[in-house]
Amino acid sequence: MVMSMVSASTLRKIQYLLGIVLIVVLGIHLAFRWPSYEQSITYTAAISHIQAWDFVYAAVLYILLYAALTHGLIGFRTLLLELWHWRYARITVDAILIIVGVAVAVIGTIALTGVILTLIH
Repeated sequence: MVMSMVSASTLRKIQYLLGIVLIVVLGIHLAFRWPSYEQSITYTAAISHIQAWDFVYAAVLYILLYAALTHGLIGFRTLLLELWHWRYARITVDAILIIVGVAVAVIGTIALTGVILTLIH
């Protein structure tokens, strides 16, 4: 049984959906910074956000990380495949972007989790 690749139109729909998710979640993230950005980036404000909104605030940050990463990689894939038309371009680009995406997701998750745990304790 041969696994079929995801079609370009499906990837485009996923990218549009992730764009909408990013707009909504970025709005929620910016709402945490209200009313003053200068006050919201202080150490005490960061700790209070994470302690008061433990799950919600962390979820917003993780959703931003994964949605932005996936949205960007799908867009970058589209650009690369428009530039390269050689025989194995699609397979090569997909494989490299999957490896890069997984690596960035793992590093981003570790870094974000470390920051959140450091601020909580």
